[in-house]
Amino acid sequence: MASFSADTKTEICGGIRKTADRRAFLTGAMLACRRFSADGITVQTECEAFAAMLPLLMQGTVGRQDFDTEFRKRTGKQAVWGFSIPPETVSALCKALEIDPAQRDTVPARFTGHAFAMFAAGCFVMAGSVTDPERRYHLEIVLPDAAFAEALRLRLQTEQPSIAMKATSRKGDTVLYLKQNEQICDALTYFGAPSAAITMIDQQVYRSVRSQTNRRTNCDLANIDKTVAAGAQQAADIQLIAEKLGLDSLPDTLREIARLRLDDPEANLRDLGALCKPPLSRSGVHHRLQRISALAEKLRKQQHDDSE
Repeated sequence: MASFSADTKTEICGGIRKTADRRAFLTGAMLACRRFSADGITVQTECEAFAAMLPLLMQGTVGRQDFDTEFRKRTGKQAVWGFSIPPETVSALCKALEIDPAQRDTVPARFTGHAFAMFAAGCFVMAGSVTDPERRYHLEIVLPDAAFAEALRLRLQTEQPSIAMKATSRKGDTVLYLKQNEQICDALTYFGAPSAAITMIDQQVYRSVRSQTNRRTNCDLANIDKTVAAGAQQAADIQLIAEKLGLDSLPDTLREIARLRLDDPEANLRDLGALCKPPLSRSGVHHRLQRISALAEKLRKQQHDDSE
């Protein structure tokens, strides 16, 4: 089963059709390769759509596809497609795309508007990944050339201010990353994967609703526990009064609520009030039960004093 990241890259590749878009996309993808020099380019990708697209991009750019290909299956992991582009093809490619292998960092500034979006999309498809939003929010592009990574980051922020990528180092590479859901959605849309962005938004809504439901459920359970505990204490107070004084010693209003509480120790105040004749408000029931509790506490104190 394809990952969310693979599906996102497949969506991006499927939306690149115009010649100008293909050139900008290919430029970004080549510059994001781990090995990119006049001596050769090595392309490795887990994205099947990009692996199928690359020969067509090369054919349309340099008129030939003379490079070695490799396909490797990996147990428990996605398969990898590899392409080794020889020096003579690299020379033709760099000439066609107007790039210098020794100066990757100067290229991003050449692109603006939609062309830069396609360039950045190529970088992401070649060297990026995005985590399944069911797990967490994280998008990154891992680049071996620190100067190129910084040029890409600054250019991206200039062209699309809402996508403010941060940078860190990992095993000698520069990692550009985003951790905010809104920024990741903006980036995916910008790269040409609006469906993936919608999936992230849907997942965010689901997580928000689930979180609210859990909080509400926890709150309801806590309230039930409080109601049960309070009802048990009130019933104990009434039992004490019945043993020491008898319920007939209570005023009619308190005797009524005392009998109702003994009949249903777990009922909430609103339900008890509805059973009174005439019905009482929640605060009215609370007030009467407080009077009963005060009387019971007085009896307990007397009992304690008598025992000393």
